Amino acid sequence: MARTRDEQKFRACRESLLEVGRELFINSSFNSVGLNDILRKAGIPKGSFYHYFSSKEDFGLQVVERYASENLQQLEARLADDSLSRYEQLKGFFSESAQHFEDIDYCQGCLMANLSQELADVNENLRCKISELSRAMLDRLAQSLAEVDAAELNLGHLDAEEAAQVLLNSWQGAVMKMKLEKSREPLDVFMKFFFSR
Repeated sequence: MARTRDEQKFRACRESLLEVGRELFINSSFNSVGLNDILRKAGIPKGSFYHYFSSKEDFGLQVVERYASENLQQLEARLADDSLSRYEQLKGFFSESAQHFEDIDYCQGCLMANLSQELADVNENLRCKISELSRAMLDRLAQSLAEVDAAELNLGHLDAEEAAQVLLNSWQGAVMKMKLEKSREPLDVFMKFFFSR
């Protein structure tokens, strides 16, 4: 029984560290956040970090993996709503994301995009992980777009994978502009261009 409690405590502490890491990295940057910042915010004693992660890079990789998994789950939840067409499901996913950014005053942006800008030229392991996880989202969007008349999204001249790339790249650009301007307008322009049916 004690072993089960120990494993539960280990998992809870690890999850707490990952959540704190996501929050600190998205509000600041990977390089500016130190291990002491993470441990202090998580309320975990100094020296405990390496009990859960082999290095700060390992920690960063797992934070990114968790973040991407949550985003993919949100997309899957929308795509599972059989009461809506694929077009409406995709529109709902992006609308919900836009509302999230409005709720947090247009801050933070996308963790993976932020870390891509910061680390792609200096950390190959994180660059590769972010690329791999972005590909998973791209592939899922492409599968969905194969079931939509791409012309409805103003993407009729592209195949499903190309359309997914344009949609995701445009969204990430809109989120970066939103963060810069502290305004919903870039997200609304994105929605108007792709989902104005």
